[in-house]
Amino acid sequence: MKKASLVLSMVISLIASHSFAQEDSSKIHRIAIFVPLYLDSAFDASGGYRFDKTIPRYISPGLEFYQGVYCALDSLEKDGLRLEIKVFDTRGSEGNISRVVQEEGLDSFQLIIGSVSGVEYLQLASLAKQKNIPFISATYPNDGGLTGNPFVVIVNSKLNTHLQTIYNFVLRNLSTHNMILVRRNNVQDDRVTDVFKSLNTTSTGNLMNYQTVTLKDDFTGNDLAPYLDSLRENIIICGSLDENFGKTLCEESATLLNNYQLTLVGMPTWDNIKEVLKPEYKNLPIIYSSSFFNPGQDAWSTQFTKTYGKMTYSRPTDMAYKGYEVTYYFSRLLAKYDSSLLSNLNDRSFRLLTEYDFKPIFWSKTSTAPDYYENRRVYMVTRINGMLLRVN
Repeated sequence: MKKASLVLSMVISLIASHSFAQEDSSKIHRIAIFVPLYLDSAFDASGGYRFDKTIPRYISPGLEFYQGVYCALDSLEKDGLRLEIKVFDTRGSEGNISRVVQEEGLDSFQLIIGSVSGVEYLQLASLAKQKNIPFISATYPNDGGLTGNPFVVIVNSKLNTHLQTIYNFVLRNLSTHNMILVRRNNVQDDRVTDVFKSLNTTSTGNLMNYQTVTLKDDFTGNDLAPYLDSLRENIIICGSLDENFGKTLCEESATLLNNYQLTLVGMPTWDNIKEVLKPEYKNLPIIYSSSFFNPGQDAWSTQFTKTYGKMTYSRPTDMAYKGYEVTYYFSRLLAKYDSSLLSNLNDRSFRLLTEYDFKPIFWSKTSTAPDYYENRRVYMVTRINGMLLRVN
């Protein structure tokens, strides 16, 4: 209840003032931040909060991202940066992007940061190109079909980038074992299978041998067993992005550990599967890809956890870390490089957790400007014995 009350007080303060500014400066850099907070639906016409002492799950990701932003702004202020930040609630009337474009005079902003997806992502990308303002897409792992827009920076690596990293890791480290790729019979899983097949096929044959196995959603360990080798290490690659399928794969694989040596290789969506930390999985190596790695043991993470805990009476989530890191990193780049920010995306002076590796993406060999920039640094991480470790 204390946590809910404090979080709500932060939201209420956001309604009162969307701006965070430093005075006493000859030049102030202005940043617009777009995040879904659902303030209009959370409060009634009289300003009363609709959900008593609880916070609906659909509000949590945006609110956690904003809390990270809030903490970053405090740090930036202490660093003495000359910034003005304006936060827009994309699920509120004041943050409607179409309305903001018409009314807010966005020409004066030098940077846009958005935890957005779908139509809102495309709207901000279009705005960025029209106004020549860098747009940092903080959490959306998709390019949305963009071409010819060198003002878009994708922080959360795209699916194909993850799949290529997973494939390369398996090829280099696990390909001498018995390998199976398990999937469901649907179009979504076809994409994963097709990418693996394409990467594995060369003019001289396949680079590694693996068997593709199609399973039903309610499969059991007995359905997996016929494809496993009791005399060799078995590598089970999840060929589906569906989280429930991934959970079932963990559960059913754990039942086979008495008879088989197993290692699971999961998808980037496994970042959201907290069940992989269950005690019953402690002897089951689980590896998956992530654009974000937080060891939780370094000095900065420890201090951030402490500061965040005092503010919210809880531990920071990955969304909170991302809100902080993206806001801090790109604000510092803007202050240092101003209009040449896009030429200096990989300045590691301001690195906190993530080893960004931004690359210009060209869909056409004849293009003279990037279609967008993408962070191509994907981590392979393993959760074993309750710890999160990097393996690449």
